[in-house]
Amino acid sequence: MLALLFTATLFLTPSSTLPRDESLLVNETAKLTVKYDHGSVTILRVEREPLPSPQRLRRWRGRFEARAVAAGKTADFVRFDFPLMAQAEAPEDVTEDAKKVGQNLREHVTATSIVRVPLPAAATSVAVYDTFTKKTTTAALPAAAPPAAAGAGNTKR
Repeated sequence: MLALLFTATLFLTPSSTLPRDESLLVNETAKLTVKYDHGSVTILRVEREPLPSPQRLRRWRGRFEARAVAAGKTADFVRFDFPLMAQAEAPEDVTEDAKKVGQNLREHVTATSIVRVPLPAAATSVAVYDTFTKKTTTAALPAAAPPAAAGAGNTKR
């Protein structure tokens, strides 16, 4: 009886309450160049990149979240890890000494990565959130490129 109730709840739950494995349908992304240096995250560069057609970005697992922010709230996000930052030790398969070596390595990493964040139309800034330290780094989005005027290249008379 309990299994039936669980199964019915699982399949009848609206999809909006279940975690999505893709981002919102967007027309552009923000290309973030981000740096991790001994525990501190810095956003080095933010560029807008239009997409050829509306797309969804796949979601991955990771310690960090790159977020598109609209009206002070997260509009969409993608997760990522910096190189050498993902925890590779399985708790049951590794010694305490090996765990300490892995932790020591991660504490001294300096790495730079490029992350693409889906940009909903209302997004005004981007942020990188560290789920371990609960720290957020924010940067403003550059102005959107004006749409190309039809026939603008043809100015000869």
